[in-house]
Amino acid sequence: MNNNSGGYVITADISSIKNIVCDEVWQITRSSKNISGAIWMHALAPSPGLYNRFLNEWKDKPGEEWWHIYKELFEQELKTQIKLDALRRLQSLVKSGKVIALVCFCGDSRYCHRTLVGDSLKHNGIRVDEFIKEKSKNNDVEQLTLF
Repeated sequence: MNNNSGGYVITADISSIKNIVCDEVWQITRSSKNISGAIWMHALAPSPGLYNRFLNEWKDKPGEEWWHIYKELFEQELKTQIKLDALRRLQSLVKSGKVIALVCFCGDSRYCHRTLVGDSLKHNGIRVDEFIKEKSKNNDVEQLTLF
């Protein structure tokens, strides 16, 4: 799908994967559950410690209560060598014109590490778009957009 105007990154939840047009899909999850056609890139997932803290302390609580803590901790993780190496690889692919989708299991991108990965990429001049499923106002049929 090489894009003449340059590559970019799409972030999305895994349920949207079949609706995304891209060169590669990177599954940035702790789980290696095989998602057909996706490359498992656990280096861009939260560490086991942060993921377990989310499960044990915050999972069923409103994001407003815990997100600021999670965000700070994950942003620190993004500075580790394994995550920096994965980010550099991703940036290199995007700069070569590739469109890469980053997907995970989180339904709400406002409280998700994929958004933080995307923010890090944006800070380095990479275009990042969240893939959003929209419901039509006329009926309950879902309509998809990249805005």
